Amino acid sequence: MKTISRRKFVASAVALGAGAVLRPPAFAFENQASVSNAVSREVVAAQAVSFSLRNVKLQPGPFSAAAEVNRKYLKTLPPDRLLHTFRLTAALPSSAEPLGEWEKPDCELRGHFVGGHYLSACALAFASSGDEELKRNGDLMVAELAKCQAVQKNGYLSAFPQEQFDRLRDGVNVWAPFYTMHKIMAGHLDMYTRAGNEQALDTVQKMARWVRNWSDPLSQQQMQRVLQVEYGGMGEVLADLYAVTGKREYLELARRFDKKGFFDPLAAHRDELKGLHVNTHIPQVIAAARLYELTGDKRYWNIADYFWNEVTSERAFCTGGTSNWEFWKSDPGVLSTELSMDTAEDCCVYNMLKLTRHLFAWSPQPGYMDYYERVLFNHRMERLIPKPAPRFIISRSAMATPRSMRSLSTPSGVAAAPAPRSSPSSPIPFISMTTIPYS
Repeated sequence: MKTISRRKFVASAVALGAGAVLRPPAFAFENQASVSNAVSREVVAAQAVSFSLRNVKLQPGPFSAAAEVNRKYLKTLPPDRLLHTFRLTAALPSSAEPLGEWEKPDCELRGHFVGGHYLSACALAFASSGDEELKRNGDLMVAELAKCQAVQKNGYLSAFPQEQFDRLRDGVNVWAPFYTMHKIMAGHLDMYTRAGNEQALDTVQKMARWVRNWSDPLSQQQMQRVLQVEYGGMGEVLADLYAVTGKREYLELARRFDKKGFFDPLAAHRDELKGLHVNTHIPQVIAAARLYELTGDKRYWNIADYFWNEVTSERAFCTGGTSNWEFWKSDPGVLSTELSMDTAEDCCVYNMLKLTRHLFAWSPQPGYMDYYERVLFNHRMERLIPKPAPRFIISRSAMATPRSMRSLSTPSGVAAAPAPRSSPSSPIPFISMTTIPYS
């Protein structure tokens, strides 16, 4: 049998697909039975698509071993402990032992793993492996979190009280409440699109309406001040919610999360990244990429394209990773001063993979997958270590054990264990080995 290299396959696929007649692709659903009437909202026709999670199975090897470690870990987490702080915030009884570190009852980021990454991981593991136990676990969490949301009576759902958003609005120091809300919304949306849970879609829409009611009274200037505090991928998840439902209010709300001071220099092809917290900003560019696909606005394409090229050519190490102590600290092209014990944060490389997928879908050039492959093997595959015990590498030197939640990268590793990923339908299929969500 004649073999063909990945580079040659990609190059030949580009040539074959160049003259194809394309239609705008539909939002990618794994559970077609639940969403059989899905309508495309895309206005930019994708040139490449990865195979559905259901259609690719991992053979024995390091990828399948890492995926199995991830599934086993997810099954060790007791629902009552996961739900504890959500129930307390909703004034519902809970006597469970709290989780620690980033999920402690007094941590202002509590809930981002429990209500978000965990649901995404269960949904993606089910979609890729058919693991019914993880689907049941995810369904249970969705149902119990909906009870917490119902108590609030206004669509709010979080493991911390609404008072944190009051502080955000008033300019009082607070640790990234929209960052956590994004994770919770994305987890529920994954449970709908990947596992067919209709209640999860109802929950995330109620959350989106809460966000709209909270942000509507704010002027543009006030909203831009709010966006100075890390807010994850709020623009992306709201854009995805529009793609699922067709409700333009979500698309308009997504654009409220465009940070002008960050987007304007990128649109003008100016690298003003020095001094920025890296993983605060990569998800904002992912949102721009998604908004380009749903609106056709070339400014969003320009932002995403320039950012990717600048980071990968001027601010990435030979491994493909970027950041030093979570920041860009140097001028473009200066990396000799950026080697430390905490380079290339896991969340950053994960989100660069997500962004790369968008650019490759628009223009399937081998260079994108060269970068993707480098990051996949240098960063993603070392995050889950099957032996002697599962541990999550956060950076080159920092590690966390299961249940410690010592770093934001621990949840990222859970939700990004190896599995095939899918994206909107298009002529050229390709296989990608990382899953989402949403560091």
